[in-house]
Amino acid sequence: MSIRHLLVVCALVVLTGCAVSNTGDPATDGPHSSDSSDSRFADLLPPRTRELDLSGVDPCTDLLTIQQLRELRYDLGYARPPLADHSDIHGGVDCTFSSTGSAGGVGRNLRVLVGISTTEGALTWVTDPNRTPETRPDVVTVDRYSALVLPHPLLPDNCLIVVDTAEGQYLEVWVSPALGEDESVDPYCAEAARVAGMAIQTISTTLPADPTRGPAG
Repeated sequence: MSIRHLLVVCALVVLTGCAVSNTGDPATDGPHSSDSSDSRFADLLPPRTRELDLSGVDPCTDLLTIQQLRELRYDLGYARPPLADHSDIHGGVDCTFSSTGSAGGVGRNLRVLVGISTTEGALTWVTDPNRTPETRPDVVTVDRYSALVLPHPLLPDNCLIVVDTAEGQYLEVWVSPALGEDESVDPYCAEAARVAGMAIQTISTTLPADPTRGPAG
């Protein structure tokens, strides 16, 4: 693991807000079941209209199809196996993909970590004192699920998206340059949202959301 990668992992616990535009506004007519007592984050995520249980999902094999990996040009994923690991933050399984062109194609200079937490909810990223952002994060909609957009406070070209899939669960996608540095977080947040959307669509075909559980709250 590179020194830059270690820095990113160690510093992910102190995140701040993002300047990307919203595609879904937070609801203001009802509290979320895990909402923060901090008034800055009141009603940050709207109640879920459905839940998607991610228990037992393998982020290396179950979230992105070979077709999607080719579309994304993630050579570490279809040309070579992705790298499986566990999160140092929540202990869940994660998987690293990348687009470097090392398989003979055109690389996009991206490293993408896709992870699943089934031990804590999405709002832990604003309620845990070690992770509470300084400002209210943006909330976007990823294939009908609300998601927090959390750029890295120390590395301006790293972006994390946390998708609120179910009570006590979330999907996370973290995107950064594979090599070198960039000055803007916007393309990395956009890539994270794109990958998260693909992952939700893929897993929804095999683990359909359970509408009988109703909105969480």
